[in-house]
Amino acid sequence: MTSPELATKSANASGYTSSPAPGSSSPSPHEEPGGESFLRTEFMHRLAHDLRGHAGVIHGALQELEAAFGAQAASSSTFFGMAKRGVKRILRTADRLQQTGQLERGAPSLTPTECDVRVLVQQASEDAHNIEGRKKISVELDMPAVLVGAFADTHWLTSAFFELASNAIRHAQTRVRITVIAQPDQVSVEFSDDGRAVGPFGPTRFQAPRDRRGLGLGLSLVHDVAQAHGGSLQITYARPEGNGGDPFGAKVTLSVPRRDSHSRPAVT
Repeated sequence: MTSPELATKSANASGYTSSPAPGSSSPSPHEEPGGESFLRTEFMHRLAHDLRGHAGVIHGALQELEAAFGAQAASSSTFFGMAKRGVKRILRTADRLQQTGQLERGAPSLTPTECDVRVLVQQASEDAHNIEGRKKISVELDMPAVLVGAFADTHWLTSAFFELASNAIRHAQTRVRITVIAQPDQVSVEFSDDGRAVGPFGPTRFQAPRDRRGLGLGLSLVHDVAQAHGGSLQITYARPEGNGGDPFGAKVTLSVPRRDSHSRPAVT
């Protein structure tokens, strides 16, 4: 099979598409075609589209290689796993860029549904752990045994949980603790890691992060998602060692109401 044929087959058969993420919107016909506005919105969408296309080709090529290797593929499973995680990271970056472009246009258009916050947190933490690939980091989930209901946009909220879980895993030394706290009027999810707290830090969209790591888009995305839900984002640090402080270096808490703007009863 020639390279162009493989590329076409891979992009179509890989399962990855370049369609907009749920909740995304088309560019406004009145939007300025150039300048800073373009770079922060439409350019983000175009870059995300290209990244998804390239990731699809790579994923398809990996599938072809595994099929060609047959039984011998097992001996190279570690390397195939590394490559697949790389593809997932590219796709996650594409999602983050597209979501950032949308948020720069204004608050996201939410589609709230009744959901169990525990399910969203578990899905996001598993995805983040798999993509980050830091096997030595243990992720502890501390959640109520009963359903923790809320009325929220599951797509945007899961994206926010993923960003916070991924951030905690990247900065941890050995442990990450994710705690779901259900209160009558709101749900709070705490993400703590035992890494050395390098603060203060916070949302820094389109600014150089203080530690010069990453794109500086994740916490800004979380902040905007929290605000769109009528919630909040808080960042706290452990007390100095020797004073009975929390062994975790930093704690980031995302809180969202359990009711919508029309005071719909929360799920219990």
